[in-house]
Formats: sequence, C-alpha cells, structure tokens
Amino acid sequence: GAMSYGATEGYQPLREQLTAFMAAKGVQGLSPEQLVVTTGSQQGLDLLGKTLVSPGDKVIVEGPTFLATIQCFRLYGAELVSAPIDGDGVQVDRLEQLIVEHKPKFVYLIPTFGNPSGATLSLERRKRVLELAVKHQTLIVEDDPYGDLYFGEAPPPSLLALSEQVPGSRDCLVHCGSLSKTLSAGFRLGWMIAPPELLAKAVMCKQFSDANSSTFAQATVAQYLKAGRMAANLQRARAVYAERAQAMCDGLRSALGDAVEFVQPRGGLFVWARLTGARGQVQDSQVFAQR
Repeated sequence: GAMSYGATEGYQPLREQLTAFMAAKGVQGLSPEQLVVTTGSQQGLDLLGKTLVSPGDKVIVEGPTFLATIQCFRLYGAELVSAPIDGDGVQVDRLEQLIVEHKPKFVYLIPTFGNPSGATLSLERRKRVLELAVKHQTLIVEDDPYGDLYFGEAPPPSLLALSEQVPGSRDCLVHCGSLSKTLSAGFRLGWMIAPPELLAKAVMCKQFSDANSSTFAQATVAQYLKAGRMAANLQRARAVYAERAQAMCDGLRSALGDAVEFVQPRGGLFVWARLTGARGQVQDSQVFAQR
C-alpha cells in the first residue's frame, strides 16, 4: 500500500498521528478530516494562493517575512502590505489599522520564532490577533514550522491552540505545520488545517498539483510517530540549535559590537540583525550566516 497512489487528503494513519501530535500541543477538538497532508508546508501556502488570491487582492504580511511566501503570493497577483514587528512579534494596534484600511484577503503570520526575524508573538498579542480576526472577519494564516524548536522554556501556545479561548476565531484561522525542520526535510511533508470550505478547495487544487504527497514518505512518518520517537528527536534538535544560536549571537557581538542590534532568539533557526550606524570596530571580516 505504501507504494501505491493515495488519497489527496493524505494517508489516513498519518492524518490520525498528526491529529494526536497537535492535541499534545493543546489543539483540542481536531479530527483527521480537518487536516490535509501537503508536500511540505510551502505547498500549503501555494494552495492558499491558488484558492484565495486574485490579482490586486491585498495580503498583509509581517515585515520582514519568509521570502518564498512573498514570491508565492505575488505570483498570484497579490499586493503585499507590510505590518511592522518588534521583539514581541507583529504590532497588533498597527495590524488592526492596516486591516481596516486595506481589507485584506488574509493576514499571513509566523508567530513563533519568525523567519527571518526570530521574533515570537507574545501571548497577549496572540489573543488580540484572534480577537481582531473575529471582529473584522479576517482570515489569519498561521505558519508554524519552527514552534517545536524552542530553547529552554516553551513558547506560548499556537493561535490554533488558543482559538478555543476566543469564540468564532477557529473559523477565521488556517494553520500550516511542517516536519521539515524537526524530522527530515527530504520527506517533504507538512499539513494544513483550515475551515471546511477552504480545505475542500485546497484539496481540489492539490489533486491537479501532485495527486497526493508521497505515500511511502507518509507511511514512514506515520510509523515513526506511532512508535513514539518524536519526543526524543525534538530534545536532540533543540539542544543542537540552542548551541548554534548561542554561537551565532556570541559571534555577532564579538565581531560587530554595537554596530548591530538583534533580539536573542528563544528558538528556531534565525537571527535578524539591524545596522545601528554606530562606528563599532569590526573585529573579524568573516561573513556570518543564518543557522
């Protein structure tokens, strides 16, 4: 069966395991039928572009945000509007102003360990984002490929997990997850959780895109998750990335001093540094890179 075509929605045992995986992270009331397996989380974003965006539509994104997202949504004709962020994520007051002004088709956020900002949306702001979604009936797309890679204290619950606390917000929310950063990028497996009507349209688009994500990869991951191996794997990954992040930040401070400023990441893969204009003495000519 693992060598055969599969359902476009995804291999059922994997959908069940992913539902349990999300439940362990506080997402209650989720059924496998509310989830579609995608070929990486980027396919989920592409499906959103196909199903939601028409030329000239406004889409609000964080500034800065994931480059591939910018390219994807622009490909379908979206006009992107940038919402400012700080160390606690998107500035919610400004976000509401932009929603009222532009009436976007949706708002795209990476609330936890943002790419490339490294910022994490605070718990208070997460609840306010959900309240804004209900108030203005605006779709919020939560991209969460890095949320399990925290250093030390866990981040606030996902918007999806918090949606139970804000009545009506689940109907205004899309959640995209991925195994690329936590298990294996080569499996190319992610998932999307969305309101039923939108999910049905996304499945239809996926049928013409790739018929189904690799059944063999899905069966492999389903067995891996069923065997309970993910928890130990995540512990190892967190330790490795925490060490790398500390080395990165120490190197930036040592080499560039007050010539740059950045938020010390609490998880994820990214540090976003800004030039301050200070005439600090650069100690090393080495070019630093992400990770």
